[in-house]
Amino acid sequence: MKSSKAIYFLMTGAIIAALALFVVFYETESFDDKEVVVPLVKKVIDAKPIEVKPTRQETAETIKLEVVRVRPDGSLVIAGKGLPNSKLEIISNSEVIAVTNSDKIGDFVAVPEKQLKSGEYFLSFRQTTKDNKVVIAKKSVAINVTGNQNDIPIVAIVDNQGKLGAKVIQAPGLGKNEETIKEDEKTNTKIKKEPQIKILTITHDSKVGQIVLSGVAYNGVQVNAGFTGKETSSTKIINGEWILSIPGKLIAGKQKVFAVLLGKNGKVLSENSVKISGKSIENANGKTLIIIQKGDALWNIAYQRLGLGNRYIDIVELNKDKIKNPDLIYPKQLFIIPNKIN
Repeated sequence: MKSSKAIYFLMTGAIIAALALFVVFYETESFDDKEVVVPLVKKVIDAKPIEVKPTRQETAETIKLEVVRVRPDGSLVIAGKGLPNSKLEIISNSEVIAVTNSDKIGDFVAVPEKQLKSGEYFLSFRQTTKDNKVVIAKKSVAINVTGNQNDIPIVAIVDNQGKLGAKVIQAPGLGKNEETIKEDEKTNTKIKKEPQIKILTITHDSKVGQIVLSGVAYNGVQVNAGFTGKETSSTKIINGEWILSIPGKLIAGKQKVFAVLLGKNGKVLSENSVKISGKSIENANGKTLIIIQKGDALWNIAYQRLGLGNRYIDIVELNKDKIKNPDLIYPKQLFIIPNKIN
């Protein structure tokens, strides 16, 4: 009886042990199968690449460089069109050398505070949109500054993807061509097909009690200008430019000053006007008021009228009640220009 019970317990234990070993073995087999089994390819098939639609950052021209100017002293200005309402950073050797903002249509102007020292530079552009999306522009700018005041820095626009070669936009020998083009813009009627006139500056000459207007005009023979409702003065156009004086006392209140371009038969070909107040002329205290045109930048204005681009800071100081951001100025704004230093 005792032996039969012992046999029973031994058989039962053996069965349990066998079941345990079976379970362990089965789980190990299953685990190993999942980890190491790789399906065999019986037939080689040409694989087609998966088509991924490029994002805007990869395909679109996210920046258009319209102006890149470097003076021999290393003064730099860059203007163009980028992503609208975005922060634009200009980076050189991992260092941000200028920060600006684009307006609602993408226009921007950037002027680094520090001048470029002699050496080679490779500038890249990083834009950050309102929704914090960072976009690196495909185009970069390569610059070589010698540090010699007689040497024109070399500037080239480079395609980062290597699809296009470098485009040299500034170099010794190119300056004369640019000056020739500027003269052609003033005198060659083929370049300016449509008659056009612009008022660029207003100056009050307190000594003789006159308002002096100046501007540019194309494809006409005469300019008439004055205040609305009053007598006008006339002058001829020389090399695309004109200047005339309007006699009379300092204007009071707000008035509209206008200029018209006349053809050979006396027909009005183009007209330009700007609203101005006596207070604005009085605040200028004999200094010239400049009317901002589309595409203007303070650095360019300072360079052209004062001889040094960095003097844009002086313009900002004289007009700090109107200029909240030096990189954002708008057509028809009137700014006081400081006197040119000889």
